[in-house]
Amino acid sequence: MATVVVMPKLGQSVETCIIIGWIKQKGDSITAGEPLCEVETDKSALEVESPASGTLLDVFFDEGEEVPVQVNIAAIGEPGEDITSLKPNVSAESPPEDKSSATTDEPVQAVPTQPAAFEVPRKRPSKSDRIKRRISPRAASLAEELGIDISGIRGTGPGGRIIERDVRAAPPTSVQPAAGQTRMTPPIQTELPPGETQSVPLQGTRKIIAERMLYSIQSTAQLTLNASADARALLSFRQRLKSSTEAFDLQNVTINDFILFAVSRTLPDHPELNAVLVKEAISQYESVHLGFAVDTPRCLMVPVIRDANTLNLKAISREAKRLTAACLEGDVSPDELTGGTFTVTNLGNMGIESFTPILNPPQVGILGVGNVNLKPVEVDGEVRHIPHIGLSLTIDHQTVDGAAAARFLGTLSGRLTAIDLLVAM
Repeated sequence: MATVVVMPKLGQSVETCIIIGWIKQKGDSITAGEPLCEVETDKSALEVESPASGTLLDVFFDEGEEVPVQVNIAAIGEPGEDITSLKPNVSAESPPEDKSSATTDEPVQAVPTQPAAFEVPRKRPSKSDRIKRRISPRAASLAEELGIDISGIRGTGPGGRIIERDVRAAPPTSVQPAAGQTRMTPPIQTELPPGETQSVPLQGTRKIIAERMLYSIQSTAQLTLNASADARALLSFRQRLKSSTEAFDLQNVTINDFILFAVSRTLPDHPELNAVLVKEAISQYESVHLGFAVDTPRCLMVPVIRDANTLNLKAISREAKRLTAACLEGDVSPDELTGGTFTVTNLGNMGIESFTPILNPPQVGILGVGNVNLKPVEVDGEVRHIPHIGLSLTIDHQTVDGAAAARFLGTLSGRLTAIDLLVAM
């Protein structure tokens, strides 16, 4: 009897996966545990292994298609077996129901809010409209809640079906202005400038990142504050650890590890920054689930160190290195990339002094770290050049006041200035 290959559920928040490519083709022999295809979630890419040995009788989806989890994607068995009953019924006429995400205590994605420039009428798609447009129930519910006109939305789900992500990424022009108001639409360049070009499709993870960055800017009131911290203690303490024979397990601690440790100890004193905004409700967390940006060949990833405020410097350094290696090797799980309450992104090793980090909704704060530069400081009537590290904090001004953000930066700066004492506490 033929064995079915099912699109695995690769995390509690994952609803669909994109088939990047088939490693095996129809008619190929395959062994149990051998890679069958490569799939991509909205967070990472990984291989799907064959559950059985035999012949790949058929594949039910093409490369590039987005497939709901728990749906049959292929069949393995003996040549000539009838696999008609195993083929999934994922068609335009009968789309599958979206599977609701399991209830967790982790933060979830915020629902976009509309600008206050005008009142948005609640335009609800009719039942016949849903069927005609092939919109999933969850996407239809979200469209109703936000007053989104689905007629102009292009579906990216199987068979062109509109899924929840498509509604979240809908441009502002999908929202109908109130009566008597005029929508201001800037001109859009539709023709490419002359010259040779290389076409790179905006798809997969890159497309998802683009959608999330646009959503972040459109749905939050972002304000960035820039400061710096005396880095002498950071530099000297790291140097002492590198050359110490007694603290061998701390010799590989990096400046970024020190930053993560200091942030994890500062956020509990400023709970308004260790929070998420979901459906007009602010949830402040006691535990610090600290995300940090990792640059990989495929894309930027943000793994999360769980309960970072309970970990010592050694444990934070070890976990950060483990998660970084998993991201670079493509082994990180989707659940390790979700549920953060605050994010740190460090561009200091690339020579950047300061920048404007973009929020990772529903989080309300993200810290950008710059490089170490000499800064003129007056000490006892004399100007001295002291190394300082750049800090750029972006907040969602809907929930965090500028003064509160400034206090957080002040506390963090003070703790970085005395990092050796903070570690010893």
